[in-house]
Amino acid sequence: MIVLGLHKDPWHNTGAAVIKINEESREVVMLSEERIDRKKDSRAFPQKATEACMEYFGIKSVNEIDLVVLDHIANKDWQIDEFKTPCRKDTFLNQIDEGKIRVIDHHLSHACSTYYSSGFKDSAILIVDGRGSSAETQSLYEAKNGTVKLVDKTQKIGIGLLYSAVTQAIGFGLLQEGKTMGLAPYGEHINDAIFNFNGKFEGISTDYSSICVEGKYSLKGYSPAQFETESQRARAAFEVQDECEKAMLHLARYAKQKTGSNHLCISGGVGLNSVANYKILSAGIFDDVFINPACSDTGIPLGNALWGAHMELGLEYRQELVSPYTGPRYQQSNYAQAAAFARENGCEITEGADVLDIFAQMLAENKIGSICSGRSEMGPRALGNRSIVMSPLLAENKDILNSRVKHREAFRPFAPVALEEIASEYFEIDRPSPYMLLVPRVRIEKREIIPAVTHVDGTGRLQTVAPQSETIYRRILERFYKLTGVPVLLNTSFNVNNEPIVETPDDAVKCFLSTDIDFLLLGDNILVRKIRR
Repeated sequence: MIVLGLHKDPWHNTGAAVIKINEESREVVMLSEERIDRKKDSRAFPQKATEACMEYFGIKSVNEIDLVVLDHIANKDWQIDEFKTPCRKDTFLNQIDEGKIRVIDHHLSHACSTYYSSGFKDSAILIVDGRGSSAETQSLYEAKNGTVKLVDKTQKIGIGLLYSAVTQAIGFGLLQEGKTMGLAPYGEHINDAIFNFNGKFEGISTDYSSICVEGKYSLKGYSPAQFETESQRARAAFEVQDECEKAMLHLARYAKQKTGSNHLCISGGVGLNSVANYKILSAGIFDDVFINPACSDTGIPLGNALWGAHMELGLEYRQELVSPYTGPRYQQSNYAQAAAFARENGCEITEGADVLDIFAQMLAENKIGSICSGRSEMGPRALGNRSIVMSPLLAENKDILNSRVKHREAFRPFAPVALEEIASEYFEIDRPSPYMLLVPRVRIEKREIIPAVTHVDGTGRLQTVAPQSETIYRRILERFYKLTGVPVLLNTSFNVNNEPIVETPDDAVKCFLSTDIDFLLLGDNILVRKIRR
């Protein structure tokens, strides 16, 4: 059986996912359209992503697909200018028998994407984002023995919409809430309060209608003049982040009260707020908390496909994690072609069994490395197969990486990645954090050792890599640890500011050649530029 999940235009982060089900196995491939059309947060119909997923399984005709599942987002009461583009009549969908097509709630898709990849048997599921299919902003689902059911929902303006409104009020763009989260710690010790959120917490609702304008990402009673200075913007970011943590803790407690479950799954765009996630985990409300790395709308194609497989076709739920590395595989010929282009443009190429030793040695020498190897990661954050990496040992490395490659705002931190079994020696955490969705504190005695990945408030958005991981990332970390005595690296996504993460070997080489990255692990080869730009 073959199930295709689609998140389609005119919504952001369109993409496709295919699940192929055999008696012996089930396999997933997923890709966001932005990774192929190279338009950040692409709203294009996911034609290219669909074709790539079909090619992965050797599917030559849409007639081979048994089920197509889409989600729907309401816009009747939530008209955003960028979202007004009408859905065109899709040539691709017109080729498919209507009897094979299902349309499900947007929040239900979020719920399926996180629960069916969590490994939990039973779980409460919180969905917190902008708007869903019935204009709901926050929803609570409950999963038992592989079945997902709605428990509660609200259409009142929630924390996700408030966070977006403040993000845009302080000068950031649509879908740039991560910048607000990074800026927030700089406002903690500024005493002049800005907001009176007056949020009303009741059940699944955290109502901010008193401050947010219905139908717009804007605030009532506030003017741009109130966010002109750096300190004002930082204070505003701190206050909305603090409010987000309070709202999410309320929702987690409500989820526990309503379901009695010992486990919590989180999805929706607010699930990317790693600081709030860690606060929920630390509160001990649940025994364990899971957030899928594609908890934003990047994961909707996966949720649609998983719903189709389990809820429509009756696939037995297995309590196992879905790998985050769900992108297509590239052939050796793809890597060879990209490497040849790099050689023509002044790069030396090293191959052989010791390339990872060379890679780790160059990191220890404080050079900037990059990785394009294996299947790409789902979601908006790089997890080692499409990453830029650097030593965390020097504080100035953050500024070096920003000036030479990333060109981001100086307040935005870079993330640490650590060997899982040693991570607790450096971070205040007692469990794995494989998807960069928890922000623990860096232990005080370690902050001077890894200053490049320690944020201004003493925290780090941690990724851990397990001993059983077979990724190149793991082997590089082990070698860097052996050379330096530190089991931590600086990790950031392999892209430049305002561009999607690289997907193909060709993308990786083009990005490498257009920046001042020192070297690139491309498949099994290392590319080193002869002349700096």
